Amino acid sequence: MRCVHELFEEQVARTPGATALVHEDERIDYAGLDERAARLAGLLAARGIRAGDTVGVYLERSTALVVTVLGILKAGAGYVILNPGFPAERLRAMAEDARTAVVVSARDAAPGMLDVARVHIEDVHGAQPLPRGAVRVRPDDIACVMFTSGSTGRPKGIASSHHAITSTLTGQTFASFGPGAIWLQCAPLSWDAFAMELWGPLMNGGTCVLHPGGRPDPFVMARLVAEHGITSMYLSASLFNVVVDEYPQVMDGLRELVVGGEALSAPHAARALERRPELRLSNGYGPVECMVFLTVHPVSLAELGGGPVPIGRPLAGKRLYVLDEELRPVPDGRTGEIYAAGAGLAREYRGRPALTAERFVAAPSGERLYRTGDLGRRRADGVLEYAGRADSQVKIRGFRVEPGEVESVLARHPGIDRAAVVAHEHPAGDRQLTAYVVPRGGARENFPEAELRSYARGVLADYLVPAVFVPLDELPLTPSGKLDRAALPEPGPMTALPGRAAASGTAAALCELFSQVLSTGPVGPDDDFFSLGGHSLLAARLLGRIHTVLGAEIDIRTLFEAPTPALLAPLVDTAPPALPAAPAAPGTAAGALPVSHAQHRLWFLDRIGAGAAYNLPMLVRLRGTVDAAALDEALAAVAGRHEVLRTVFEESDGAPVRRVLSGAAARPPLRHLRVAGDSMEREIEREARRRFDLRAELPVRATLFTRRERPDEHALLVLVHHIAGDGWSLRPLFRDLSRAYEAQVRGTDTPGLAPLAVPYGEHARHQLDRLGSASDPHALAARQLRYWRKELDGLPPGGPLLPRRAGRPAVPGPAAQVVVRRLDAAAHARVVDAARAQGATLFMALHAALATVLVRAGADEDLAIGAPVAGRAGDGSVEDVVGFFVNMLVLRTDLSGDPTAAEVLARVRETDLAAFSHQDVPFEDVVSSLNPPRSPGRQPFTDVVLALQNNARAEVTLPGAEHGVEIVRTGAARFELLVDVTDSTSEQGAPDGLTLTFEYRGEALEADFVQWLAHALPEALGAAAAAPGTPLSRLGLTAPPRRAQESDRIAAPIRHRGTAERPMTALEQEIAAIWGEVLGVPVARPDDDFFALGGNSLRAVRAVARLGAGRPVTVAQLFAAPTVAAFAAELERAVARPAPPAVSPIPRRPRVPRRPHPQTQTGRKQEEWQWTSV
Repeated sequence: MRCVHELFEEQVARTPGATALVHEDERIDYAGLDERAARLAGLLAARGIRAGDTVGVYLERSTALVVTVLGILKAGAGYVILNPGFPAERLRAMAEDARTAVVVSARDAAPGMLDVARVHIEDVHGAQPLPRGAVRVRPDDIACVMFTSGSTGRPKGIASSHHAITSTLTGQTFASFGPGAIWLQCAPLSWDAFAMELWGPLMNGGTCVLHPGGRPDPFVMARLVAEHGITSMYLSASLFNVVVDEYPQVMDGLRELVVGGEALSAPHAARALERRPELRLSNGYGPVECMVFLTVHPVSLAELGGGPVPIGRPLAGKRLYVLDEELRPVPDGRTGEIYAAGAGLAREYRGRPALTAERFVAAPSGERLYRTGDLGRRRADGVLEYAGRADSQVKIRGFRVEPGEVESVLARHPGIDRAAVVAHEHPAGDRQLTAYVVPRGGARENFPEAELRSYARGVLADYLVPAVFVPLDELPLTPSGKLDRAALPEPGPMTALPGRAAASGTAAALCELFSQVLSTGPVGPDDDFFSLGGHSLLAARLLGRIHTVLGAEIDIRTLFEAPTPALLAPLVDTAPPALPAAPAAPGTAAGALPVSHAQHRLWFLDRIGAGAAYNLPMLVRLRGTVDAAALDEALAAVAGRHEVLRTVFEESDGAPVRRVLSGAAARPPLRHLRVAGDSMEREIEREARRRFDLRAELPVRATLFTRRERPDEHALLVLVHHIAGDGWSLRPLFRDLSRAYEAQVRGTDTPGLAPLAVPYGEHARHQLDRLGSASDPHALAARQLRYWRKELDGLPPGGPLLPRRAGRPAVPGPAAQVVVRRLDAAAHARVVDAARAQGATLFMALHAALATVLVRAGADEDLAIGAPVAGRAGDGSVEDVVGFFVNMLVLRTDLSGDPTAAEVLARVRETDLAAFSHQDVPFEDVVSSLNPPRSPGRQPFTDVVLALQNNARAEVTLPGAEHGVEIVRTGAARFELLVDVTDSTSEQGAPDGLTLTFEYRGEALEADFVQWLAHALPEALGAAAAAPGTPLSRLGLTAPPRRAQESDRIAAPIRHRGTAERPMTALEQEIAAIWGEVLGVPVARPDDDFFALGGNSLRAVRAVARLGAGRPVTVAQLFAAPTVAAFAAELERAVARPAPPAVSPIPRRPRVPRRPHPQTQTGRKQEEWQWTSV
């Protein structure tokens, strides 16, 4: 493989005097172009440009531009076209994302808005040429960065390699590029078609003619074809239509014409071939990420008129797959999503690692694929047909809407000639459909709006009926004949939706709270919370607001059954008064303080050796100047506001207490490490796995990694132990860090972070008061425990039967294995719509599907699945508090009697709503109350956990840096099997895909079972959505692998014959005495079981603490050996084993004085980790 400039240089050696480039009256041969480009490369090398850099090109279409891009490649860099006609803000974003080292421009047109060094093209004449081979460039190095519009409004830079260009434009047969071929270069300079029109001929010995000016003009094209004998041309489908309709003379003299960019119009293709039968007309298809074309189809008159024009077969070296949501090939004739592979794929979205990972995925075989988002179907002869976009929908009031569907219905009305439907924002925030219609006969003045609305209501669902109708004389079109959406007039003043009445009293207050929580415009009394986009996490926020503002205690079941303000208002008015919120505290108490129930759970897990499994590592990639001293001060300010971040967790009589630190000891550590580029990712992962010593270390630390070779590239790892934070905490944590850092950089003395009204510690105290005593039958704790005792009574121990690894250790290690599957937007939407039709949520649909596949794999029909919940429902005072609030619920599921998929979902809905209504009592108290059988390394009741992550975005504005937030995996599994689902939505709020991550303990479960589960769960979701009336036994699921025959039940301890009769040894007597004190019951026999006698996790910690002085024994060993005799034997073995090394806190580095620096761009946090359920 060779690079673009190397192939050009080979042509220089073969035909130095042949014409390479023509621009108006200027003609340059190969040797002359090579000499000028070598001088430009020398100029760049003198300015420090080296292999791997990117260089901006701020020039109009001209020979100077071609000299520049060729010279940049010779210098080993990649080029970035910065169109002088673009707005300054867009140019800045492009230059920054592409990481441009310098910009080449004309001296009198320097881009002053770009804060980068400049090289003037006029200086090339006096520069020393760079010798060939002076810079080693590899085919996989970046050749160019091309920008396209991004869904967030910020352009995305597609970085493509030399190999992507050369593999597409050499050794192909879809077009002629060699000697005698003369190509017109008229495509926008930022398109990948520019590469074909320029590099195609220059690498193969042809000639490139540059179209003058910035925009292609068909009149000028016709002149250029005649003057220069142009043989070959590329046109977008829109421009091709204009040429055929208005300037057909452009095609006279052409030998070949390639059309792409949009669907080719069959009638226009037919007219072109009728005029020029000898014309070689091709229809090309390919996203920019695939470099020009992925497929090309030669068009013939014989095939036109019978449907869409095919897009053909893949080019040589490129591969194309039509796959379903499971990345499985679909049969010929069936529609699936188009995935590209092989040569030509882009390397990355520059500076957008999360987007790169989303669009460039791995096939089950390991092959790298690009997910195009386009739909297609393969004919029996192997030719591909384009079938539209997979993500063209918009979302209106929570429903998916395909505008084309509405347009088609409106156009069928006898009084309408043409229609276009667009989603608009209501001035108050609602998203509504606007229909632009051209009345038949131009009768705009007598437009029958009422009749058309009535007609639409008779055909369309209510949410598909446009809110506004705008009559027009004509629909505005672009010069290419395509609908010009930007030219459509803004709709007139929009009123409230028909039927929306005014609200008053409690209903009016609820309308306002709905609006606040959902971030919408005005909400009417009949608007459904869940149809407006509400989900369980937002429901928790709403319940908290109702608690705080209206003083009513409402549970989530009530909201599900009365989801509109009108229905909910009378229930709020008659609800019992809300329990008081945690009181505000003027300061932080000193000394040993109680921990929350959630923190107690995490402390215990840490004590039994969870290691890094409960690390929460968040990575922010930064570019530009980062002030490490300011960041250090900002971290201290954040810890000052959130006391949980400056807390250590000590032990008192076997129980945790927290101590809030102050002064220098309360400053979270920040390390600044300079690392080699090839080791940065390894160092990040190593740091993310390093465990905390919660007794001596603060539960947060940060590391700023700087790439040694590129001091402007950084990665900030903020590592929080779960005992101090959960997914909900990330938004206030990063928001406060951004504010504090900005204040430090700007020289503000104080970061301006107001004290919290309710610190986490006050919440912990209030939680204890709110729950009350379990011995008080009227207390909240007692009421909820009664529910859980009844709900979980008789539950088979140990959770679902799962295939176990043969020869697994008695206590499997925490090392995690991960399998990831993705459902596309269409499949996601089908699941959401099917769940909503039954009044259920996405989580409930996931829960029902997971239970279904577990039973199919051999689990009991009575099974339990764990689900973490946010734990903040009903308390609006803690929305902005950093801390750990999560609780674990046990969801018992009944699949007996071969129910239909709809019946399973109905059962699950009842179970989940009831569980969510009893979520306050801590999981540990439920375990203690029911005292289920235990097993080391396993969670009581079940070790299968389902979690739904809601990807709400949080702002991160660190001056001088751009960043996306990534979650770094620690490699440690918290549960035997965690099914972690990420729910993504588009900018319009529509379902945009589900990512299913199956994390499991590799030493515990069979890998083939988890692989099967990863396929079967999406199958079950799809089957239940498509045919909810189908019994589970007839759902079409792939058969599971043959499972191991051994039981997975956690059995009661075996009493060995003779142990009850023999006298206890001295060590056993010591153990029995201590257990008796801790448990408050006599312990008299060697086979007495600690947990059977009333032991729980807290008592286990106390027992081990009293026994462990001088003995290297852990709580995990007590779970593994719960009888007196077994634990005594374990103690004796432990004495013979060396003790594990102690964990030491990170020594703090000396702080350096803060250095001010200029502020540049801000960025946006890309991802947030949030547990959500129900």
